[in-house]
Amino acid sequence: MLSPSTETTDRREKLVNYRTLESLQEYVLVSQEEIKIEVYRQDAQGNWSLTILGKDDELCLDSIDLNLTMADIYEDVINV
Repeated sequence: MLSPSTETTDRREKLVNYRTLESLQEYVLVSQEEIKIEVYRQDAQGNWSLTILGKDDELCLDSIDLNLTMADIYEDVINV
């Protein structure tokens, strides 16, 4: 979950460091300011891509066999 106080660190330092982990397949940033999720994925060749999800999308994390709608994720969140 991104917060204003940690967002810069999560997007820069943590992302750079996590991308060096060979076993990491997906890195997820969940906005608390709007209905938005950023999913960074590593492919078999080690290349990273970014997918940005919005209100009508579904979060699919193959690494842990998880599928959730954005409505499920933001179910009890108000004012986004």
